Amino acid sequence: MQGSTKAHHAPLAPWTEVFMAFARIGLTSFGGGSATVSAMRQLCLRKGWLTEAQFIDQLVLSRLTPGISILSQVMLIGRTVCGTPGMVAGLAGLMLPSLAITIALAWGYERISAFPGAQVPLHAVAGMAAGFAVSLAIQLFRDIMRPVPFLRALLLFALFVALGLWLGDPLLVMGIAIALALIFPGLFDMLPPPPEAGSADEP
Repeated sequence: MQGSTKAHHAPLAPWTEVFMAFARIGLTSFGGGSATVSAMRQLCLRKGWLTEAQFIDQLVLSRLTPGISILSQVMLIGRTVCGTPGMVAGLAGLMLPSLAITIALAWGYERISAFPGAQVPLHAVAGMAAGFAVSLAIQLFRDIMRPVPFLRALLLFALFVALGLWLGDPLLVMGIAIALALIFPGLFDMLPPPPEAGSADEP
């Protein structure tokens, strides 16, 4: 809540900077949603727009909303940075480049898909995108779980992968995660506690 108030009274950056930052992500984040989330995390931490804890909170909150969760997260980040103009700038910056690239690729695909040899490179690109998404997901998991003991992080990862494969319903898996967090809050305490007041003044 403090970050939200700060976004209204003291913008962290102008909306033009938000637009350009997300436009760069829209141009370069190949590999699907995982690549975009990883790029947004690096952006927010590098520019100081969000802390690790704030980014994770917004990531989780965006997953609780229906529709395209990445767009929800972009709006949350934009609002934190500079309010409503940041929300609009973030959405426009992320969507306009990728929309133009998608239209161009669709136009090119219609013209080369009929050739017999065109399918093999397309299959290779699809496999590369899937592998890239998995590698970025593992990288995000590694960074988030870094403060957690290795065995506990590994068990949590295996548990939710197994639940996802078994149930096949992300909402149900999310509900189980929320229930477990309410019952065993210490199990999911993945981030270090905030520094105590006055600790910065100590030698």
